[in-house]
Amino acid sequence: FEGKSFSGAYLNDNGLEIPSTHRVEPSKQNEYASRVLYLEEVTSSFSNNRIEQRPPLRVLCLGNSITRHEYKADIEWFSEWGMAASKEENDYCHQLEKMLSQNRPSTVVTPLNIAYWERNLNCSIDSLIGAHTTDKDVIVIRLGENVQDKEAFKSDILRLVEYCKRKANKVVITGCFWKDDEKERAIINAAHMYGLTYIPIDWIDRLYDSRPKVGDTLYDIHGKPYTVTKDFIIAHPDDKGMKKIAEAIYRVL
Repeated sequence: FEGKSFSGAYLNDNGLEIPSTHRVEPSKQNEYASRVLYLEEVTSSFSNNRIEQRPPLRVLCLGNSITRHEYKADIEWFSEWGMAASKEENDYCHQLEKMLSQNRPSTVVTPLNIAYWERNLNCSIDSLIGAHTTDKDVIVIRLGENVQDKEAFKSDILRLVEYCKRKANKVVITGCFWKDDEKERAIINAAHMYGLTYIPIDWIDRLYDSRPKVGDTLYDIHGKPYTVTKDFIIAHPDDKGMKKIAEAIYRVL
């Protein structure tokens, strides 16, 4: 560069244009070269970021009715997704899938209701979920609300976590939506013992208006509106609560 003038524009390999008729003084030579190199690196980085596409994830969410509840007319639940979400796309699994797909197109989040395990802690985990864990990248453990035997839960949640760790590269675990200190301690202990990220979510229920009310409108499996009348349904998170659960999980994935 020393003592030279540019006539016209100079383009480097990344298409970075050096201004025409620009004279570089000897004393500024190193500074100028460093700036050009820096701009080349930045340009290359931006270019690579545009090209890079992260692979999709296959996520399994193990849960209870908050994760997915089958159509059940006798409790006036005429849907088949996370209970109390107004529509399928508004439950936490589908909102999580949408969030993850922004950077990982074609990501699939699969909800699986294993409330049976919560009520039968000594059941065969492999028989219950084994077929659903095949080729999963991430397993989210999001349950506990229906557990009655809190003493057995302390050891059986360890058994569930250990099984999931053998099936997926990444496992995360949330606390309960309904505050219960004893269950929460068992979940935190399991996370600590197996090196999992623990995601508390009871703050969503305590600090925010995150449940539906009697008289609110939900939509059935055919897209027709119906009115909430049962207390059982309104114990679950509404669309806003579901979104906060999804966001809490998304932040660690």
